[in-house]
Amino acid sequence: GEGPMVWAQRRRDAAGKAIETWIKKQPAFVEIGVASLAGGVQGGILGGIMGSMSNMSPPPTAGGAPPPMAMMGGPAVQARNFAVMTGVHACISATLKKVRGVEDVKGNMAASFGSGAAFSLVSGVGGANPVANAISTGTVFALFQGAFYQIGQKFSKGKNGSDSTDSVAYYRTDQMLESLGLDKYKRHFRRGMLADTTLPLLTDSTLHEVHVPPGPRLLILDHVCTYKDAYKKDIAMRMEQSKGPLDQ
Repeated sequence: GEGPMVWAQRRRDAAGKAIETWIKKQPAFVEIGVASLAGGVQGGILGGIMGSMSNMSPPPTAGGAPPPMAMMGGPAVQARNFAVMTGVHACISATLKKVRGVEDVKGNMAASFGSGAAFSLVSGVGGANPVANAISTGTVFALFQGAFYQIGQKFSKGKNGSDSTDSVAYYRTDQMLESLGLDKYKRHFRRGMLADTTLPLLTDSTLHEVHVPPGPRLLILDHVCTYKDAYKKDIAMRMEQSKGPLDQ
């Protein structure tokens, strides 16, 4: 049989999939709320750890400046500051992804601007002009995030042979496979060029051609049959949004 570590890993993965599936079936505000809460908790833990580390730093010498982390406060203060920063980022990111239907550099920069501004306000580093400082801090956060996102996309493109356009074309397809716990078949869909526009047209023989086994095929076809009308409306809406001013 499998060892306890492997068993625990499998149980954790199964629980994570179950939670993801449940969240995807809830209204948008529930998914956004859960994402915000999870982001805030992670930031709070990170801030608490960093605050504890600053307490362990040696005291400054006479006339010397305190360490930068010590100037930001103790564990509780830093836990609050980082919780607000990461919670706001997760909230804005999840909201924009729901509204726009895609996760891209614009959404990431907007979320980073909001989180940077919120961090500046809650941490009190703005001094006499907190609003202006919040805007400048948010702008710096957004620019850094935009640069990091673009670098990450270039590495991802080099590694996987795909780019952000690929992610957009397969957004609903990936979402469907994730909700069914069939993530490993994403590459099969890409190999067969079965993007979002083909979802309402999927058949058993099509899935067989891209080497999806019978069990997953049944789950996918049942899902597509249930949401076929929704997929058609989504495709029509995205095609309308992609038209330029001269096409309308």
